Amino acid sequence: MLISIASVKGSPGVTSTALALAAVWPRPVVLLEADPSGGDLAYRCKAAHGGPVAANQGLLQLAAAVRGGLPGAGVVVDEAQLLACGVNLVQGVTRAGQARAFSGLWPTIASACVDAEVDVIADLGRLDRTGPVMPLAEHSTHLLTVAAATLESVMHLREDVQDFMGTLAQAGAISVCPVLVGPDARAGRDRSDLDNLLDDAGIAARPTLSMPNDSKALARLEQGESPSGRLGRTLLMRGAKNLAASLGMTELISA
Repeated sequence: MLISIASVKGSPGVTSTALALAAVWPRPVVLLEADPSGGDLAYRCKAAHGGPVAANQGLLQLAAAVRGGLPGAGVVVDEAQLLACGVNLVQGVTRAGQARAFSGLWPTIASACVDAEVDVIADLGRLDRTGPVMPLAEHSTHLLTVAAATLESVMHLREDVQDFMGTLAQAGAISVCPVLVGPDARAGRDRSDLDNLLDDAGIAARPTLSMPNDSKALARLEQGESPSGRLGRTLLMRGAKNLAASLGMTELISA
């Protein structure tokens, strides 16, 4: 299964949502930093051995592995590194110029993610229908479109999702799931407001989901704290479990 997470203007909470979701995912999973403008989890997170994430594994090496041939089922896992928090990460490029060097390989990378021996959660950064990572969105079982819980952000989400829904429809039955990142206290009202906005625009998306702002818990996760301990009771991790359960990961409903 390939789950893609993207924003439509900027990246408000995309990487944080992807990391938290990967940390609680109940099946073997790899987190792929596929943002062509560059990833930053290698700078924000510790590797399992306590040091920095190694530079000789990641998206660049994955692109090289799939170039010129059909990749095997283990090619995505081969380029993943274990973070201290327990997430297996395929780190992204560090600058946009690196991604341009393999711009034609995104469809093959997407196929490798679908065929991988594990689930893949892909952080796409900002998404638009003419962008290079659109093949990942088109190959996804679920596409999570993330916005901040502000009027400006949700209006951009409505306009941009409407713009690329036609492209996604041509690719098949892809589940588009809006996700609002904002204060937990008003999450229910914010979800309802966005659902009504999308319904009025005739956008066939799933009911809006939410992730709470919880910067302290996020910092603990990035520093390597296990999500199965006290961290698992924080708003961030409980929100990630609810998000996973909403995507059909029923193992988490009673967790």
